Amino acid sequence: MEDARAILIASDTEKMLNALFAQMLPVMESSYLGQLGQTEDGAEILKQVSEKYPGGQAAFGKRFGELMMASIRAEIPNIIEQTAQQYVLEIQPADLLMMRRFMESSAGKSMTAAQPKIQQKLTTVGQGVGAKAGVQAAMQLMVEAQKHLETPK
Repeated sequence: MEDARAILIASDTEKMLNALFAQMLPVMESSYLGQLGQTEDGAEILKQVSEKYPGGQAAFGKRFGELMMASIRAEIPNIIEQTAQQYVLEIQPADLLMMRRFMESSAGKSMTAAQPKIQQKLTTVGQGVGAKAGVQAAMQLMVEAQKHLETPK
């Protein structure tokens, strides 16, 4: 377990998890507001929030995100420990030791240091791919739906 934990520490897993969750936060906030608005009671709550909550719905959604992130951050040590346990179950001890030595080497440290920049660039690429795929899917769906939406003359 010691090698598995050391690998996760050397690879800045906690920092990576915080960055990942921070990227997901805006989606979680808007999803919460959207889900809340799906019921009659929830829609009424959102109406009152818009009128009475300091900063309105946007601030309410942000506060949800802050509270959610606090809960998630409190669980990061548990996530890391469970990950280390999975490493021990899936990877041979000799390989774990070699991985640890690499992660603690100058090459491993260099890789770890480069990861956030690489991830940021890949996120931008992924967003572009996702946006393009979304436009293509929407256009294709509208063509398909048009067959069913056209009224006979």
